[in-house]
Amino acid sequence: MAENIGRHLQQARRSREITLRQVSEETKIGEKYLEALEKEEYDVFPAKIYVVSFLRSYARYLGLDAESLVQIYQRERCGQEDKTNLNPEFPIVVTQSVADNSQPGKGFRALRFYKKGLIPFLLAIVVVVAAGVALIFFLQWASRELSQKVLAKINYSTNFPKTISVLAEISDKTWLQVVGDGSVSFEGILFPGERRTWVAKDGMNIRIGNVEGVKLYVNGEEVHTISESSGRVNQLTLTRSKEEPIISVERKRPLAEKKMEPSEKELQNKENK
Repeated sequence: MAENIGRHLQQARRSREITLRQVSEETKIGEKYLEALEKEEYDVFPAKIYVVSFLRSYARYLGLDAESLVQIYQRERCGQEDKTNLNPEFPIVVTQSVADNSQPGKGFRALRFYKKGLIPFLLAIVVVVAAGVALIFFLQWASRELSQKVLAKINYSTNFPKTISVLAEISDKTWLQVVGDGSVSFEGILFPGERRTWVAKDGMNIRIGNVEGVKLYVNGEEVHTISESSGRVNQLTLTRSKEEPIISVERKRPLAEKKMEPSEKELQNKENK
């Protein structure tokens, strides 16, 4: 994979013939941030955690390997973060007493005084430094907690689906039927290497002839066609919730193959009609 993240995103978007505005409307990520990702202008983002979140969502929407892109970004940005240096407010100052020959013993008494006073001073410095280190760790922990809460709120608002967008990646010849909002959006045979996208507002039903030959992504998230309760499935019903930021997925067991996948001759007869 090329190390140039922005060019990789831009090429994938242009190959699908979609604009940044269309991507922004479907992913709910600001057009400004999408453009910044393609130009690799990461200073536009308020923090690194937003770059990672938006990069992962954008890549998944385009059908790219999101985790690989995130790892490339983190590797490129490694070591560029500011490091916190410990600077005690009260530096240690060493003083030396000079003996006063005019009054025997006075200078030595002064030296003993400094020795006795130095120990409490050093202890005070240790306490101050320890408190500073503890404060730094606390602030870092509080910052992570706050960032996670803020990110959760951002994801809640930006990922609230207003449509159902399905991307199909074909690895083996398979028959598909896609019904969106009650109307047939597609019905036919797809071949290896093809990628198709369908969008529906409220609901979509997908029937698959060859389960192993297709990968499905719903709003950027891969939907597995293997169910623990049903085993391999070949019919998915997607429903967009209007009250919660989720799209529910209902899986059904395979139907008879002859009912799922018509022959090419039957498809040609339908087209001729």
